[in-house]
Amino acid sequence: TGALCIGYLGIAVFGPEGLEDQETVMPVMLTTLFPPIIAGILITGVLAAIVSTANSLLILSATELSENIVQPWRERAGKGKSTSLSTSRYITALLSVVALMVAYFSPSDLIYTIVSYVWAGIGSTFSVVVLCTLFWKPYHGKAALWTIIAGVVFTLIWMSTGWDQVISARLMTFVVALITAIVTTFLLPKAKVSKHE
Repeated sequence: TGALCIGYLGIAVFGPEGLEDQETVMPVMLTTLFPPIIAGILITGVLAAIVSTANSLLILSATELSENIVQPWRERAGKGKSTSLSTSRYITALLSVVALMVAYFSPSDLIYTIVSYVWAGIGSTFSVVVLCTLFWKPYHGKAALWTIIAGVVFTLIWMSTGWDQVISARLMTFVVALITAIVTTFLLPKAKVSKHE
């Protein structure tokens, strides 16, 4: 809601073609409408939220890599079990450097494109999985797996063919994932869980 309001206000203040880079509408609008001190406080709040999210994602990525990929690989290779904390720190530093290099050398619209793929492929797909898991009792694991596969594959095909410019991939992925969830729930048998006493 907030993002939509900022977009609409930006159109009202600057016009449809008023900004060269539409992604800067929020800071430009804040510096236009508010005194410098208030605008600085508001922009600082937004930057704090961005840095907090990036920091959380960086730590999560480093933990997942160190615990689920590096540690098992070291144990299989016979190199012994290293300290999880030190491994996680090295991977966090490496991921930070890689992220900085990608941000510095990538085109300015690459991040927006990647985020569009993520919101459509993962956001729309997993929203169906979560909603069906919470509110539809017959929905089961096999159906969830096929829902995820269908949603991600459909997003890649839909966006690479350019149809995203006609109908948003976020909406279409949600519809396709929902149909897949319903169909696979009835077609695939639910896995039987063995009960151990």
